[in-house]
Amino acid sequence: MKNSIKYTFLIALVLLTSCQTAKINDVKYNVSSATTELGSIGRAKSLFKLDNDFSTHSFPILQNKVRLNVQVHPFNQKLYNVYQDKNKATQKKQQLQYIDSIATKPELVTISILDVKGYIGEINSSYNTNVVTYLKDTEDNAVVTGLVVTLPKELIANIKMADAYYLTNNQDKKYVISLYKLGKKTSEIDITTATVLGYTLGKFCWAINDRNKWYIADIVKDNKGCEGNTKAKIKKEEQKRLFKM
Repeated sequence: MKNSIKYTFLIALVLLTSCQTAKINDVKYNVSSATTELGSIGRAKSLFKLDNDFSTHSFPILQNKVRLNVQVHPFNQKLYNVYQDKNKATQKKQQLQYIDSIATKPELVTISILDVKGYIGEINSSYNTNVVTYLKDTEDNAVVTGLVVTLPKELIANIKMADAYYLTNNQDKKYVISLYKLGKKTSEIDITTATVLGYTLGKFCWAINDRNKWYIADIVKDNKGCEGNTKAKIKKEEQKRLFKM
């Protein structure tokens, strides 16, 4: 009897968890009503992945553009349901219609940080000292590494014509996606105007440099462990010892 109850609970938990995620090309996105922006840093909260939430705390300054991976995909039924729920919650007029039996589907866009090393370099730079200090003083912070969004058809057309995409900081704490073709900037997209259907998170991995200072060495998926000599958390005792040195 106990095993039956336990098994039923596990099945229910799996089903509830699947409702809070959506998959595109083997990438699992968190589905949430939270406002998320690519490259933003904050705290993620989730009880058994049943109710995803993310609160934004910081936008690192980007003096150099960061290369992105941007792809266009057809909607599937799961993400169309998410889209409908988002429109109901925000009382927006529905712009897309999805019919499973029709071959031509409306399209969505996935955006993710491709040049992770370049993004880490921006955070570790002197103009983001306050961000690094914040991350050292707190724990369990995450970074939004990817989004799945809906965009107007004309912007999707611009994406299809471009051959390179970058996250850029064109004004104080304001990120946009800059589109390039043959090395020349063609347009930019204000992603805050898009409907975000889901997001992926990364966590920071730390290491010590030759000056005995902690720095961000890597960003890994939020469900993965830090590799090599990197650590998920700064050991306070070791930090105090290095400070005395």
